[in-house]
Amino acid sequence: TESYAHDEMKSIRWEAIEQTKQSIRHASLQQPATFGVILGTLGRQGNPAIIQQIKDALRQSKEAKSCRSFVILLSEITPAKLALLDSKVDVWVQVACPRLSVDWGHFLSQNKRPVLSPYELFVAMEQTEWQEAYPMDFYSQTG
Repeated sequence: TESYAHDEMKSIRWEAIEQTKQSIRHASLQQPATFGVILGTLGRQGNPAIIQQIKDALRQSKEAKSCRSFVILLSEITPAKLALLDSKVDVWVQVACPRLSVDWGHFLSQNKRPVLSPYELFVAMEQTEWQEAYPMDFYSQTG
């Protein structure tokens, strides 16, 4: 029988959200929080509409003056690829496959940066509520 550790997954994902909130709280004009937004290019995973929503959310948030972002296109999201920019990024947000953050997010950054899904970013920015039933279809609801 196959099973999944839902409680552990939610705990790990909540820690990533809290780490993101802390990065935002400690950001300033002199040292802004930097968000690396990854658009997945493998198959049909990436969604430009979601990328735009993320950029708009970061630009319009009350913390906007202390947050900056850039978009990077990647066919595969691997620790080696993120390591190239990890020292310049506080939080990664990946728009590719929601399972990447859920199953592998805590392993992708060598510097232990959060690797969030868009849903998790919007929770961290208090633009949506944490849902007890983790929404794997959040892309379809918001993009």
